[in-house]
Amino acid sequence: MYQSRHTLHHPVALSGAQKTEMSRTLVSHVRRHHLLLSEKRVLSVELEAPLVSPPSYAFPITTVSMNYNFDAYISIGFLGADPANAAQLIVDSGNSNLIVPRWEDIAAIPNYEASYQILGQASEPWGCPANVVKGPIQLFDSEGGSFTIPDCVFYACTGDSPQDHSRTANFGTGCIAPWTASSSNAPSGLGVTLQPALSQTDYPFVEFDYAPMDKMQLASTRAAASDESMIRIYNAAPDGYQMFDIIRDLEWMALRPKSLTIANIPTQWPGNVTTPIAMIDTGGGPVYLSDPNGYLYQRSWPSPVANPDWASSSTLCESTQALLEIAIGDLDASYSYTIDNSTFPQSTQGLTLVICENNAYMMGQQGMNIGVISDLIKSILIDFKNNQVGFKKR
Repeated sequence: MYQSRHTLHHPVALSGAQKTEMSRTLVSHVRRHHLLLSEKRVLSVELEAPLVSPPSYAFPITTVSMNYNFDAYISIGFLGADPANAAQLIVDSGNSNLIVPRWEDIAAIPNYEASYQILGQASEPWGCPANVVKGPIQLFDSEGGSFTIPDCVFYACTGDSPQDHSRTANFGTGCIAPWTASSSNAPSGLGVTLQPALSQTDYPFVEFDYAPMDKMQLASTRAAASDESMIRIYNAAPDGYQMFDIIRDLEWMALRPKSLTIANIPTQWPGNVTTPIAMIDTGGGPVYLSDPNGYLYQRSWPSPVANPDWASSSTLCESTQALLEIAIGDLDASYSYTIDNSTFPQSTQGLTLVICENNAYMMGQQGMNIGVISDLIKSILIDFKNNQVGFKKR
């Protein structure tokens, strides 16, 4: 497994043996899907595609969960390469571009220059030297076909990061506005702007549909993998979602937190913070937040539990498994939902909220990260066309 680095949350902390086991699991999932690919007609959005395109595609993702942390991986390929050798990238809503770990895999394709153009060189966000490339990326659908993004612009690592001597494998899905809000989206001097691969299609509506909670095993101390989750893309907005405008001029996809109730106790948070943010994370684990104004962290809350190991990088943290009621939205409206352990399967019950004076994973921002625990209660739709995020109850 490559360093499928994260932006907004601590990774699922796998031992060496667990990494080997999960790598085998990911490869077996990929091979199963590509066995279908070899038996069925290849679908494409290129010029030779059928005149009537389907309204949606579904791409299987593999989820890995352990110790209240959760990650998801997607398989991507290159035109002319063996699909069985597809790369597994982490699905990261805290990143807003595509980073593949090995330019060498593209360069090994016969006559690759006919399909792939090097636009320049730059360091990707985690420090690997990379080519900035324009060319086709393939995603593999749940029916055994492939979906081609013909002119995707992305990073392809040409060497290891000098910090940890490894490479990055990251499938960014974050929607930000404008795209140049993050310097990694506009490498200096190249005159190009990088965006998530899924924003570079005629299917701008992207839905995250995770497997049922009992498949996630969040409470387990043993890593569990499932391939029952999907990313679906649509050419028209699906019904049932309440949509909100994302906060502009921010590096991360975020809405505005409106209120937080803990164990049926209303709180004053986020209080008088000028522009608090609610990061929309499609991975991670519990809800967590930074509270430097002291609305929450200076008191004890019901149903306390031990802090997760990753809280050691933050200051003055307290964790709880209490019932939460959260409202998030934009300047005009809000969406409310409840996180209630009593309604969860035993495999998912436990930690719901980590309160810190300053949480290191909030990237210096005041606000919260809604965590994947929120995504198991509601479905998420990203609208790349209108720079919006929406929710509906699962």
